Amino acid sequence: MSVATVAMPRRAEALGKWGEALAGDDFVALPGSELAGWFPPADLARLVATWEDLPRDELVTGGVLRERRYGRLMAARGPAGEWSLTPLPHQAFQQTAEHIPLYEGKARMFSPIPEETLTDPAMAALVAVDLAIVSAVVPRATRFEVGLHQMRVLATPDAPGCPTPEGRHRDGHDFIGMHLIGRVNCAGGESVVHRDGLPQTRLTLTERLDSLVVSDTRITHEVTPTVADGATGVRDMLLVDINEC
Repeated sequence: MSVATVAMPRRAEALGKWGEALAGDDFVALPGSELAGWFPPADLARLVATWEDLPRDELVTGGVLRERRYGRLMAARGPAGEWSLTPLPHQAFQQTAEHIPLYEGKARMFSPIPEETLTDPAMAALVAVDLAIVSAVVPRATRFEVGLHQMRVLATPDAPGCPTPEGRHRDGHDFIGMHLIGRVNCAGGESVVHRDGLPQTRLTLTERLDSLVVSDTRITHEVTPTVADGATGVRDMLLVDINEC
């Protein structure tokens, strides 16, 4: 079994700034224009290409057109701040009915993310970004279980895409990283963050690697439908579930 190790000492200033924002506001938006510069173009292109091989999600309800893979990693932080990421055995994905009533707490078995994608250098680096930001909120934590969802939501001229068919929700994790991988022929898809007693925050991820990291225990969130702009609309996302062990 392969293990990916990631260290990003040159990114400490930006990661520290984003971590402080997460700690203070319970969410932080990351600009894809900055993040993309952290990745060798060939590495990022190789990872993006894996979204072209996602099987149809047959378990989603309501006529939603979605493709999906799921995988898990164990993340351990080393003494120098580096992250070691080890693939975990594939298993069903389950959320409580309290958090996602739509699926009544049932376990859903999705097609696995191949190990070579789980430990791909670009995938590992993106996960490490999320872990470094989260560490500002839980600085003593050194181990996390990470769930990875490769998602493609399709919109057709006859039916909008639905990134969050469950509506406004929590997912039942400690933290979630949400990364835009690609967006073609679609409008809409506005991300909405709800915080008790505060106005909504609304923003649209449009550029590759535009991202949100949220404290899922403290806020609720949703994404508005996408609308096809002529041809079939495609919105590709990587969702990173982060839970302290």
